[in-house]
Amino acid sequence: MATQKELIEKLVDLLKRWQKIEDASIKNTTEIIKKTDNPLVHLVMEIIRQDSVMHRRTQQLLIDHFEKQPITMNPEELAAFWSLVEEHDEVEKKTIALAKEALQDVKSPIAKYLLEYLLYDETKHDNLLEEMNKIKQGMYPYGGY
Repeated sequence: MATQKELIEKLVDLLKRWQKIEDASIKNTTEIIKKTDNPLVHLVMEIIRQDSVMHRRTQQLLIDHFEKQPITMNPEELAAFWSLVEEHDEVEKKTIALAKEALQDVKSPIAKYLLEYLLYDETKHDNLLEEMNKIKQGMYPYGGY
């Protein structure tokens, strides 16, 4: 059975290999962008490239968490801005509702494709905030401040 240290080393190695793939994705999407004037292809490649950049940053944060400085969150820190997070989550929920409404009668395959992307992405943001809230709730014995 592997030790915790060995498991962390394995994860860090995996994350570093994954970063190389993200780097290749960034390079590839940049090349595609240079070769096309099609606005849809251009936009999709920009989205993928930017996601790869964020994936790489996330992977690096995890690597640094294990190799340099652990990520910490404390109740006082969260309390200082949590009402703004909750406010933003309400905005995300409104954008999800708008995306669903926009999709109801759309007939254009391109419009549907882009609206579904927006719905997916806004839902992802909402999920990120909900999961962060679960972390916050885990800090308190009764789930709140």
